[in-house]
Amino acid sequence: MWFTTIPGQSKIERKRYGYFLHITDMHIDEDYKENSTFKSACHKVTTHSSSAPSAGKWGSPGEACDAPIALAEQTLEWISKEWVDKLDFVLWTGDNAKLNQRVTDMMVDRFKDIPVIPSFGNNDVFPHNQIGGPGNDGGLLDFYSKLWNRWIPYEQRSVFRQGGYFMTQITPNLYIISLNTMYFYKKNNAVHNCQHLNSPGFTQLVWFEKQLKMARISHAKIYVIGHVPPSPRDYKGSCLSEFMQLVSSYTDVISGHFFAHLNMDHFLIFDGKRQEFSTNRDIEAYTDWLYNMYQSINANFITDSPLVVIQVAPSVLPVYYPTFRIYQYEVNQTDSFGHLLSYSQFYSNLTKWNQHDHLEYELEYTTKDDYEMDDLSVESYFKLAKTMVTDSPQGDKLWSLYRKHMVIKTLNFTDHDEDSNDSLY
Repeated sequence: MWFTTIPGQSKIERKRYGYFLHITDMHIDEDYKENSTFKSACHKVTTHSSSAPSAGKWGSPGEACDAPIALAEQTLEWISKEWVDKLDFVLWTGDNAKLNQRVTDMMVDRFKDIPVIPSFGNNDVFPHNQIGGPGNDGGLLDFYSKLWNRWIPYEQRSVFRQGGYFMTQITPNLYIISLNTMYFYKKNNAVHNCQHLNSPGFTQLVWFEKQLKMARISHAKIYVIGHVPPSPRDYKGSCLSEFMQLVSSYTDVISGHFFAHLNMDHFLIFDGKRQEFSTNRDIEAYTDWLYNMYQSINANFITDSPLVVIQVAPSVLPVYYPTFRIYQYEVNQTDSFGHLLSYSQFYSNLTKWNQHDHLEYELEYTTKDDYEMDDLSVESYFKLAKTMVTDSPQGDKLWSLYRKHMVIKTLNFTDHDEDSNDSLY
């Protein structure tokens, strides 16, 4: 059957507003060592006396190092202490640097009976960035099927073992689709583009459309999650065009897109036009591209090609500062069920907490207070985008604030060349 039920459903229905967590890109490294050198990727402690900066206890912002296991443990402990009794579910969008068993155990321990909806990223497959289709995946899909067995509905497990994607039900009105974005990813040379009828990317899109059609018939809403966000920077051309054509046809069904991978806090907005992007990966070039995207976008809410907003969450990886996001959404049994109301972004100032034996998180900003957004609708994001690129004191101030939030309040807003560590986005 298309419909299933899950524990905790009645609790959600009794409330007016619900909350869920989006956490991503932990990039943990079991070889990370405090006081190690940055040149060794934070793996080796020098035996020579030196005044040079060294790896911090909880992580090293601005450096090409992954995160210590302790950062993930402390982060999940803080969330558990402050939020676990308020959360309806957790979106967990990958990149645990192949230590997925370790992080899965942490998630199970901290969230217990709270539904967790996972997806894997380009750093969760081996070789890095590469995963083939069914029978050519090196056993990865079977591995993740067993690892995430408790979170993948029984009737979806065969689908997951064949493609690494699945759908789960949160309430009678709300479903979450977890996509395998590796089948769309430009750097994945193990699969063809989405024009090939037998490619796993094409097969996934066919399955995806079937779920959206069923949701429309049943008057249900869908949240879409994945690791790599759709963009000309990261998706194969045919996969991007087919994906955007599909989701723009179901804006009445899809209530939110939640992605990760880039480690920077921002959103993408598409209106059906082809968005060009060079292969240059430095941050200034990327923010310039975003600015041009926001400038060129046109209001197109009810035509055959309406606007689509892709929310891209920053990471726990301390390339800037570790972060996570808490969303508030509508849970009344009305036509607006699942409507996204706001989110609060939390971060941990590692410059401070690296001097302590524990760390804590604090509120960085909220969409209501800092961006004055009434909700997280496409209309609200369009208004925000257009205000930011307006040639005015208000627009300049808002764009400056947005850029500051993109890199989580650090001074590490530096360029990285094409050879820099992939975890730096």
